[in-house]
Amino acid sequence: MKQLNGSYLSIGAGENQIPLIRAAKLRGLKVIAVDTNPMAPGLNECDIKILESTHEYRKILHAMSKVPLPYKLLGVGSRSFGKAVFTVSYLAEKLKLRGNPRESTNLFLDKEKCKQTVSKYGIPVPAAVNTILPVKTKDKKLDIVFPIIAKPKSGSGKKGITVLESEVELKKFTKLKSNDSFLLEAYTTGDEVTVLGFVINKRFYLISITDKITTGVPEFIEIVHIAPSAHIDMAGELKMICQSIVTATKLKTGPFVAEFKITKNGECILMEAAPEVGGEYLADQLLPNHYGYDYFKDLLSVTIGEKTRPEFLKQSKNGSNHSAIVFTLPGPKQKKMGEMVPFIPKPFESVFFTKQLVETGVNLEKREGNHKRTSVMGMSTKQSIPAKEWLESILHRLEP
Repeated sequence: MKQLNGSYLSIGAGENQIPLIRAAKLRGLKVIAVDTNPMAPGLNECDIKILESTHEYRKILHAMSKVPLPYKLLGVGSRSFGKAVFTVSYLAEKLKLRGNPRESTNLFLDKEKCKQTVSKYGIPVPAAVNTILPVKTKDKKLDIVFPIIAKPKSGSGKKGITVLESEVELKKFTKLKSNDSFLLEAYTTGDEVTVLGFVINKRFYLISITDKITTGVPEFIEIVHIAPSAHIDMAGELKMICQSIVTATKLKTGPFVAEFKITKNGECILMEAAPEVGGEYLADQLLPNHYGYDYFKDLLSVTIGEKTRPEFLKQSKNGSNHSAIVFTLPGPKQKKMGEMVPFIPKPFESVFFTKQLVETGVNLEKREGNHKRTSVMGMSTKQSIPAKEWLESILHRLEP
């Protein structure tokens, strides 16, 4: 691996940022890390620390002007989401580094505006629900097929999603919530997949497709991500759609993640997309353990401008038939977090990752969306067994 002379700016130094920090250090780069938390674990592995919020892009730029840089700054990146991604774009532009235009990353912060932009390019998205009656109508009943989904125009982690089952629920919701802050969409049925890739010089490179299983209505909490996808034959169409998203939003360089629903008719409906690494332990656990792929090595190369051509991952590198990231939820009567119970794998199974997500003793009652999940495990099987059957077995064994 070629060693480099230079430095790298990491926007964030939390636990999730460590793989990117280590990828930079492995190449010999000096790492400058920004985090508001002086105890952020990634700071211990960095050379220069800037204690500032990852959202305060102007303050970070000012702090960078005072940092003595004996090594040329080669790139900037982040494992975070939302406003931190905008910070990366802002700093890349001001420091003349590779990244996405600010206008592009800002567009993804508004789900409604982003949806309108990509739909103009023929990209299928869930139909918007119109709750405004025509002025001269005699029929005061809304022509809407229920259920419909109400989700915040900004935000993540499935927080704030509401399923409205009737006109009564819709009218009650619209009285309490502002239409300016929520997006109303038709409920889309289908299998869910997550697409990871990179944008390099405005071109989309597909890395992986994994299947996602949620709790469904009403909270849609993500409980399983599995590789390989049952829809791997849709790779060509998904790649084409992602390229259209990149073109529509004028993305230039960086990570990319998108979520689709694939209907019974084989149509790929875009649910979410972002110029981010994405979470759910896909990049840092599932891809390296199933495919032997070092995502963050390529992320570093992309953000510093090294020539790299990521390839679509198809074959397991360790002989596993299936690998999955599996989350646990509290039992119906569980109010506080207990100790994590070790998972005992069966023959041909292996556990490659475990983590307790909620500290022991913490109250679980007011947690929303994905934040309700209490622990996570990564596991594989070499047994010749259908993925659905294997996952049913695992989820049954994990029941409280």
